[in-house]
Amino acid sequence: MSANLLTSKEIKRYASDAQFDLCGITTPKVIPHAAQRLRKWLKKGLQGEMSYMEKEPERRIDPSKTLAGVRSIIMLAINYYQPDQASPGPEYGRVARYARGRDYHKVFESRTKNMLKAIQNDHPDLNVRQEFRWFVDYGPFLEKAYAEKAGMGYIGTNSMLITEEFGSWILLSEILTTLELAPDVPVPGRHGACGSCRRCVDHCPTGAIIAPGVVDANKCISYLTIEKRTEIERELRKKLNGKVFGCDICQEVCPHNQRAQPTRHIEFTPASGVGEFLDLKKVCEMSDREDFLELTAGTALTRPKLAGLRRTASAILAHNAEPKNGS
Repeated sequence: MSANLLTSKEIKRYASDAQFDLCGITTPKVIPHAAQRLRKWLKKGLQGEMSYMEKEPERRIDPSKTLAGVRSIIMLAINYYQPDQASPGPEYGRVARYARGRDYHKVFESRTKNMLKAIQNDHPDLNVRQEFRWFVDYGPFLEKAYAEKAGMGYIGTNSMLITEEFGSWILLSEILTTLELAPDVPVPGRHGACGSCRRCVDHCPTGAIIAPGVVDANKCISYLTIEKRTEIERELRKKLNGKVFGCDICQEVCPHNQRAQPTRHIEFTPASGVGEFLDLKKVCEMSDREDFLELTAGTALTRPKLAGLRRTASAILAHNAEPKNGS
C-alpha cells in the first residue's frame, strides 16, 4: 500500500483491531478556551502538590512543541467500567474502578505499539516519511480537550469527558503524527451540555468541584489518595469515605453514566490486579518495598508508593475507630 492511501477511516480500523473502544481524529491547532482554563487553574494553585503540571505549560497547550511538524492527533479510548460489590467491612478500603486491574499505562502501551506495528507493516514507507509519538497521561497534553475536539464526547461539570457510548468510564491516550488525516467534527452543542444538573457537585464529599469543569485538586479524593505526598488535612481525612485509592463518586452519580456497560477488557477486571478492596490493616503492616511491590506490581497502585498508600489506609482506619455521634 502507498502511504497516501492511509485515511482516517483506516486509522480507526487499525484502532479497533488493536482493541481500542473509541477513536477520534482532530487537528493539533491550539484550543484557546482550554489553554486559558489551564493557565487560570495553575495560577490559582488548584494543582496542589503536582508540580509537574507547572513545568512547561505551553508544551501541554501546543502539540507542535512536543512534535515538530505535527498535522494530526489520533485520540484513543478504552472503557473500564465494572459494577461495584458490597464492602466486606470498614477494615477494607475501596479502590477506584480504573485501578483494580492491570496498570492502564501498560495496557495502552501494548495496544498502541500493536496498532502502529500493523500500520507500518501495511505502509512500510511510513517509518521514514511520517513520524508518530504517543502518550498515555504522563505526557504534556490536554487530552480531554483534544478528545472533545475530536468528537468523542464533551467535558462535563465534573471535568470528565462524557461519551455517548460509555459515559465517562473511559481512559484516554493519544498519538501525535505528521500524517495529515481528515478530522472528526466535535459534538454539537457540547458546551454546557450538563445543563442545570449539579449531582456531581452536590455529592462530592469534599466540595472539590468549584465550577463547571473545574476541580480543586487540593480537595479531590483522587488527588489526596494518589498524588499528594504530605499529610492529608484532618478535615479531609474524615471525608475519604473508605476510598483508599482514587474516587468514583462524581461519576457514579452522573445521569450520563446510566448507560455504562461493563468493560470487555480482562486487564481492567479485579482478577487482573489488586481487586476492588484492600485490607487496610495489612497495608499498614507492610514494612518494606518488597511487601508493597508484591501487592501492587503491575498496577496503578505503585503511584503513591508505600508511604502514601499506608498513610491513607491508616487515616481511614483511624477515622473509622473514632466514636460517632450518638454512640
